Amino acid sequence: MAVYTVFNVAVLVVLGLIARFTDKNLVEKEASGYTTQNLVMVAVLAAIAGVLNTGIGNLWYLANTSLGPLGGALIQGMFMWAYILAAFIVRKPGVALAFGIIEGSVEVLLGNAAGIGTLGWGISQGLAIEAVLLICGYSRFGLITAILAGVASSQFGTLWSSVFYGWDPAYSKDVWIAVPVNMISGAVFSGLLGYVLAERLAKTGLLRSSRKK
Repeated sequence: MAVYTVFNVAVLVVLGLIARFTDKNLVEKEASGYTTQNLVMVAVLAAIAGVLNTGIGNLWYLANTSLGPLGGALIQGMFMWAYILAAFIVRKPGVALAFGIIEGSVEVLLGNAAGIGTLGWGISQGLAIEAVLLICGYSRFGLITAILAGVASSQFGTLWSSVFYGWDPAYSKDVWIAVPVNMISGAVFSGLLGYVLAERLAKTGLLRSSRKK
């Protein structure tokens, strides 16, 4: 388990560094502190995502039960698109983590099969996105960073899955085989989708009062 933990932390660092040195979409860092609009926006998005992810979670459990880690990997990336959306809308430290905690709490209240353990995914996935954005100085919000943050959150979330379900990678080759599938799933369903939605919202002009250009 220690090897898998070190591997996942290393993945976060590498992805963050790649984003920092390849994403040319450098923006002015937002002022610290959250506005009421920021908080409301994050809370509403997290509530909506919590409802949707509860349904997706049922598919994840079915795939995971039928096919093991590889089955869950196919769906793993579908959970974090809203994390990326919120982080790219508000663009302030802690947004993804706060979003994950709220979203996970909503899932717990709605009866997610994992119960309070659902918060583990919210925290781990939110922390992964925060790690990538932190390495980027919270000043790079282009497509590359979004995709790599999606990859990071999807893969890092499996660390909690391994702990929660007792998957010891030393004895379960499927956990390692699922790694590239997790990453592709996160890149497409979380990073790309979250970025596209954030850009679409920006073009409507609804975000002008909540962030700098």
